[in-house]
Amino acid sequence: MRSGRGGACADCPGDPPFAAARSLFPYEGEVREAIRAAKYGGMATPAGPVAERMFAAIRQEWADLFPDGCRPVIVPVPILPRKYFRRGFNLPALVGGRLARLAGWPFDPLLLLRTRERLPQAALPLSLREGNVRGAFAVSPGRGIPPEILLLDDVYTSGATAAECARTLKRAGAEHIVILTVSRAVP
Repeated sequence: MRSGRGGACADCPGDPPFAAARSLFPYEGEVREAIRAAKYGGMATPAGPVAERMFAAIRQEWADLFPDGCRPVIVPVPILPRKYFRRGFNLPALVGGRLARLAGWPFDPLLLLRTRERLPQAALPLSLREGNVRGAFAVSPGRGIPPEILLLDDVYTSGATAAECARTLKRAGAEHIVILTVSRAVP
């Protein structure tokens, strides 16, 4: 199992609105097929083993992202309700819930809401993804925003979704956001 590198890519403009981004695996081969089968084929997802591997990375090679005493709230990137009802689950939420139990950190799957999406991100070229998710997320009304957040998603491709989620959380008062994903598409 390989761990991805974090931070902004060389092609990303400006500073990202999050402190770091890390991924467990490259989005290729068996990992790619497993994620696609879970998201689009209704297949069972290995959320437990993925959460265990992510927890091990947090304790080892990613320990610098979570200093002693840091207890970020784990927030999964949300999907539209219609997608949830079609799939029956949100993969980042499944992994996030298990990761929260392993780490002993709080988990808030309803803090961030997806309010719209014109087209699925996977169907778009990288150049159109940022505009597609602009304004697509909101913080649930009446929710307190924790200062430290671990934002969890399945695939990091262009960073548009992660950045838009982070901007939304920062506008609401979050101070430090780390993005963790199961895999990263390497251009």
